[in-house]
Amino acid sequence: MTYADNTLRIGEVNTPRIDTTRITFGMKKELKAERLRTARAKAGFSSAQAAAETFDWGVSGYRHHENATREFGPDKAKTYGRAFKVKPGWLLGMDGIDDGPPKDFTASEKLLVGASVAAGVWLEDLADREALEIDTPAPVPFAKRMGYTVAGRSMDLVYEPGTVLDCISIFTNGVRPQTGDHVIVQRKKPDGLRELTVKEYAVRGGRHFLVPRSTQPEFAGEIEIGAPDGEMPIDGEGVQVIAFVVSSIAPRSLNLLERLGKVRRIRGD
Repeated sequence: MTYADNTLRIGEVNTPRIDTTRITFGMKKELKAERLRTARAKAGFSSAQAAAETFDWGVSGYRHHENATREFGPDKAKTYGRAFKVKPGWLLGMDGIDDGPPKDFTASEKLLVGASVAAGVWLEDLADREALEIDTPAPVPFAKRMGYTVAGRSMDLVYEPGTVLDCISIFTNGVRPQTGDHVIVQRKKPDGLRELTVKEYAVRGGRHFLVPRSTQPEFAGEIEIGAPDGEMPIDGEGVQVIAFVVSSIAPRSLNLLERLGKVRRIRGD
């Protein structure tokens, strides 16, 4: 405190108040940007533009995040974490979180096949069926892995009935579907039940379609859906792409793997 005679009493200092909140915020923003640049480089992208174009992000907006000229929050951290295979909390500068991939990014060397998908139109997903555990290397080491069995003939030019599909989740890899991809699509009904199908994905004139590849004329029709959303699962009723088909195991190959002791059958409840 300064008195009328402009002197300071012993033990007092004339120091202006420092806004530590603003400093801390600025430091955190710089740390997040630095970690984002590090994650992008470790993922193999030489520039911000290369990463943004690969994952269909706005180049300008992504550069702002890397340069700390614009803040990004938890939702974007999840998007970038999926793409670069790092924990979103690490990108956000949180203490005690390492830069490794989330647990569900590390694919198991055993493929669990717990549901069938319609190569028709839709097939209700039932939880009490027999599941398979197949000892086979993961086609993508850092992506959530899931397996499905094909039922029906709408994709029999590619997958005969009984084929096992080795898939990765759309929600943990940062890549959006493109024309020609084979995808698993979920339709969630108001009662909470879900139906699944496998189809070829196509985009034409800004519209999105599921395309059958069948020898059977009754499966010639395409199904139009909304634009895929790789950010989060649907809530309530709706249709959404949930996985990419990466590889497949034909019934004859599955039979051989079972004879070799590479397949374990798990009976449902």
